[in-house]
Amino acid sequence: MEILIWLFVLAFGASFGAFANVLIYRIPRNLSIFIPNSFCPKCKTPLSWSDKIPLFSFLLLKTKCRYCNSRIPTFYFLSELFGGLLALFCYAYFFTTPSALALFFLVLVFYALSAIDVHFLAIPDSLNFLALALSLIFAFFYYNELWISCIICLSFIGFATFLRLFVSFLVGKETLGEGDLLLFGTIGCALGVFYGAMAIFISALYALVFLLVMRLFWGYKNIAIPFIPFLFLGFLSAFAWQIV
Repeated sequence: MEILIWLFVLAFGASFGAFANVLIYRIPRNLSIFIPNSFCPKCKTPLSWSDKIPLFSFLLLKTKCRYCNSRIPTFYFLSELFGGLLALFCYAYFFTTPSALALFFLVLVFYALSAIDVHFLAIPDSLNFLALALSLIFAFFYYNELWISCIICLSFIGFATFLRLFVSFLVGKETLGEGDLLLFGTIGCALGVFYGAMAIFISALYALVFLLVMRLFWGYKNIAIPFIPFLFLGFLSAFAWQIV
């Protein structure tokens, strides 16, 4: 019976990992996330149910579209795998609690924001506010002190706003986007003051190392990089540190 529960949790997470792919593809293109039915990005042919089984369809189709034989991006499979592993972690650590669900959907939405930022250098407001709402829900059930989490959230947004204005003044150009400010609040609300600050510090270190590598080994200069993926990695790192 226990094995069936774990398999159900894996399937649950992988299914929403597949839905994250829908968000990543459709929202930046201003497409409905519900209609039309899922289709191949290359040939636009609607997919049958057997083409949409999380994890298995990618392997059974041998990474190629059934209709046009174009290669299915490995990213789709990795998103489903990430969703499944994330669900297993949330269940193992929080069991079937509201905190587990809130954390699962918060991390998955954060992941979708990161992927969209990588591909489009943009942050959809709908997902950004959803991540903030999920962080408040998680804080309510996990810390049981919602008003303190709200204060921390607003403080982090205020700090990010000051940082944006100060650094932009020093370098003579905009450094943080408006969408980044809300995510600072999301991180602070979900992790608290100490670990939230550590997450942002770690994010900056990741971004700095990436820039140095791009500059020293590939010769790129003055490139625009998406910052949300580094915030996401910093969030995961600080959260792992918090629960260890």
